[in-house]
Amino acid sequence: MKIKKVTPKDITEINNLEHQVFKEDAFSKDIFEKLIHQNNMFYKLEKKGIKKILVGFVTVVKDRKDRVNIINFVINPKYQNKGYGSLLLKYTIERIKKTEEDIKKIILNVKTNNSIAIKLYEKFNFRKIKRIEYYYKSKQSAYLMEKEIEENNN
Repeated sequence: MKIKKVTPKDITEINNLEHQVFKEDAFSKDIFEKLIHQNNMFYKLEKKGIKKILVGFVTVVKDRKDRVNIINFVINPKYQNKGYGSLLLKYTIERIKKTEEDIKKIILNVKTNNSIAIKLYEKFNFRKIKRIEYYYKSKQSAYLMEKEIEENNN
């Protein structure tokens, strides 16, 4: 397993996985291209074998001086419930702590019916702040979740 920064040559594969997982709620290829060029935290998790397999990816944007937003967190359905989500989320939180010293909070939105993802986020001390009705294009609701960043805290 290897976690690396996403590059422009990864866009098609990232976009394909995004659409496989999120269907009509997926980001467009154009959005991914902008996110890469804006120098955001954009990491991919790859499994090495005969050929590299994209297991998942995460996109983090700094939306305020003291806060980042995980705007995208995807694990390929074939690799879910195997610890890969924890691996990628732990790495991402560590990178945020190391590179963004002003950050006090991490936020994200998750579909209210995505109990597996919610459980993962809660394992890393994210807590539900509020429910947002009709958040996604598909009209599904989301929870806004938040994690406080403290010294020596997961």
